[in-house]
Amino acid sequence: MTSVIFMGTPQFAVPILEAVAKDYDVLAVVTQPDRPVGRKQKLTQSPVKQAAVKLGVKVLQPKKLGGSPELAEAIALAPDLIITAAYGQFLPTKFLNAAKITAVNVHGSLLPKYRGGAPIQYSIINGDKETGVTLIQMVKKMDAGGMWAQTAIPLTRADDTGTVFDKLSLVGRDLLMKKNCRPSLPVNSRFRKTKRKSRSRRPSARTRSTWISL
Repeated sequence: MTSVIFMGTPQFAVPILEAVAKDYDVLAVVTQPDRPVGRKQKLTQSPVKQAAVKLGVKVLQPKKLGGSPELAEAIALAPDLIITAAYGQFLPTKFLNAAKITAVNVHGSLLPKYRGGAPIQYSIINGDKETGVTLIQMVKKMDAGGMWAQTAIPLTRADDTGTVFDKLSLVGRDLLMKKNCRPSLPVNSRFRKTKRKSRSRRPSARTRSTWISL
């Protein structure tokens, strides 16, 4: 079975982790450290840590991944894949290179628009008519890797940050787990950024998917 290190922190990443755990051997989950929350400052686990504990998966929680003992431990696990979804920290190049196949990020926007943090919030603030999820190869520069696949959904007047987060979490999960979209390329393969091809069947009015030719 293909092995994975999964990296994520908020609820957005939980459905993705749960789906990955069904079809892959999750060696470890990397997430942000427990944080004090609320007026009583109760130390609280991230949603992804809570999900990982339920799944019985090893959890790593470095304050800063670069140079940490957790980084060395993760590299030593030698995963086939690294899958990230809203992890919240910079990933060192030597860690990305530790993946035998590739490292892929489930990003909550229609790249190349809204690279970096808070893409969902920006899509709402700017009054976009649609948003979506992009699968991209992880490289040193933030959100600069080759785009692999996208699914777009419309934004409605009723949408807010919470509803869009929930929708895109499921969109990202489904896009990542599609059989013709799962990570399977050698790590040195090039992801082409411009040439695209559409699905053979006509997309529905609710979603629009694009697969990038590799």
